[in-house]
Amino acid sequence: MLRMVALVVCWLTELGAAESVVVGPNLVLNGTFEHADAADAKRPQGWARPDGMGVCWLPAPFGASGKAISMDTAVSEKRMMEHWAEVGITDWNIPKASNDPVAATYGLSYYSQAFPIEAGKAYRVSVSFHGAGAKIWVRGYGLLTHGDVTETRRLYEAVAELTPSENGWAVTTHDFNPTKHTPKVTEMKVMLFGYWPPGVKWFRDVEVRALSADAAESAAK
Repeated sequence: MLRMVALVVCWLTELGAAESVVVGPNLVLNGTFEHADAADAKRPQGWARPDGMGVCWLPAPFGASGKAISMDTAVSEKRMMEHWAEVGITDWNIPKASNDPVAATYGLSYYSQAFPIEAGKAYRVSVSFHGAGAKIWVRGYGLLTHGDVTETRRLYEAVAELTPSENGWAVTTHDFNPTKHTPKVTEMKVMLFGYWPPGVKWFRDVEVRALSADAAESAAK
């Protein structure tokens, strides 16, 4: 049996944010959610297909322009399982689903497609958020070999709590360095995550950009 690889979980901080300079393009394809996938009009280009109940792709509300992703964590676990079966989504499963809101246990997740990163570089993730009870994750992947088997595994995680604003949309930005202690990481995905309290959360303008070389040492591990 393959040994489990310990994940390096990195809690993003503002350490070094003031002196860091963003120098790279946005690595997240279609981070504004403006464009549909060429082969599937119900999916934003570069992102997973929303299930249409818990996770939806809609016009951005509250005075914002363009598109956004909404998550309704007030939907019950049982209803989410029923809906996933109805629309043919098999990526998610809630064992012993109850009538409690999904916010109370598993929450809801939504992934970008993978994008390559460069070893030794620090990065900044940012997202515009409306609501309460959400996080943004950046997950790193790389090849690991066990005997004769080589496979892509998740090796790194960084996560930041999204701070709500009483005035509407709020932007959260955090810095991280995915290869500082996990040099085998070669690509990453963004995961949007909604949980407690139950209710609708909104996400838009997701970015991951490289920082200047002098920021690599000061960025969060």
